[in-house]
Amino acid sequence: MKLLKWLNRYVEELFLVTILCSIVIVMLYQIVRRYIFNASLSWSEEFCRYAFIWFIFLALPYSIRLGSELRMDAVISALPSKANRTLKLVLTAASLLFTAFLFFQSVTAVQESVIAGEISTGLHLPKQYIYLSMPVGFGLAVIRYIQVILPQVTHREKEA
Repeated sequence: MKLLKWLNRYVEELFLVTILCSIVIVMLYQIVRRYIFNASLSWSEEFCRYAFIWFIFLALPYSIRLGSELRMDAVISALPSKANRTLKLVLTAASLLFTAFLFFQSVTAVQESVIAGEISTGLHLPKQYIYLSMPVGFGLAVIRYIQVILPQVTHREKEA
């Protein structure tokens, strides 16, 4: 149970820090090789680009967990308390539905990539590993939105 709580709290952070550190290390290594040894790497820019793509899609569920995703707080906070809670619930549910839609669309994109058999040029990596960042990120975002909605719904039921 403690492992699940720890994963719930730190899973995105762990991956985000690891990805960001790997981008920095690879880029520094590339700079040293290029400007000191005059020998560039053929794969470093592609690695950093794909790592950044993974970073972006894993930052989505992290921002949802922190409650820092984009929204119109000024409009929501100007409403009365009950309307405020209702609008937050509706907006979160709409975000959940949209993210679930994106999750299913991204699964299709990964399947099509597997069928096409695309390979990246620098790393010679099957592209489905890059495309896999979409369903992982959107899937975790769906879970995070559910975690946000459940307390709102149970709180609303207590008030009724």
